[in-house]
Amino acid sequence: MQLTDYVKKDTIFLNCQAQSRAELFSKVSDKLLNEGYVKKGFLDFINHREDNYPTGLQLQNYTVAIPHGDPQFINKPFVAVITLTKPITMRRMDDAIIKLPVDTLFTLGLTNGSDHLDLLKEIMKLLQTDSFVQQIKNCTNKDEVETVIRVAEKKRKENSDD
Repeated sequence: MQLTDYVKKDTIFLNCQAQSRAELFSKVSDKLLNEGYVKKGFLDFINHREDNYPTGLQLQNYTVAIPHGDPQFINKPFVAVITLTKPITMRRMDDAIIKLPVDTLFTLGLTNGSDHLDLLKEIMKLLQTDSFVQQIKNCTNKDEVETVIRVAEKKRKENSDD
């Protein structure tokens, strides 16, 4: 399972401007709905899920979030790669009391629960390389994002046994 199979040009959102998580989720959900990736109800679900199960991650030098939808609200499987011009506040996955300034998100929308775990593992492996997050943040267009992901996955596969 590869991230490149799920990231499409119309699921890449660079240099988004949002004052809050709710505003960002609304903007991205509207675009995903218009492109046919999600069904009505996706926005409410993803906000509710994030309220109850935060997805912010503190990495060594970065903070990211990996929100995910529910298969019942997904038409076509996707991963949305989102970068922000200014961080928004999200709560930490392993300690919901701690708030994190997040400016890079990978939003999962999958139609199959078992794919969800495999893809999450793949993303986590890529995120363990600080240069991956920095390269995504430095992208100025959607082609660059696709290239960064493709190269990172290729390198990871070359350096692992799985």
